[in-house]
Amino acid sequence: MQLIKQFTIIFSIYSISDIFGKSLKLPIPANVIGMFLLFILLLTGILKEHHIDKAGDILINNMALLFVPATLAIMEEYKYIKEYVIPFLIICIFMVIVIMVSTGLIAQFLERLFNKLRKENKNDRII
Repeated sequence: MQLIKQFTIIFSIYSISDIFGKSLKLPIPANVIGMFLLFILLLTGILKEHHIDKAGDILINNMALLFVPATLAIMEEYKYIKEYVIPFLIICIFMVIVIMVSTGLIAQFLERLFNKLRKENKNDRII
């Protein structure tokens, strides 16, 4: 019964975000709006993690299965997209590299910044 309640909460949030996105004609997919709405609800404490944790774990553990229909749809329409496969792969590889490099640089910057702040705090405490 607990799982049914948790899935009901998750799918209700998705349904609300779908209605919200369609009524406002937003160019943002309903699942993105739903994740943002879920984040806000969790952040404000309106929704607690224990209200959705087990259903969320099930969805995460079975995430690969959720991509099967999309993959099959792409395979059926391959004849229409085959000329774009190589450029798409090049863009994906390039963006993975850009994201990895930018994440690394930001992490290094933040580490230096926090180390500097820690040293300043230690010096302030000594005096």
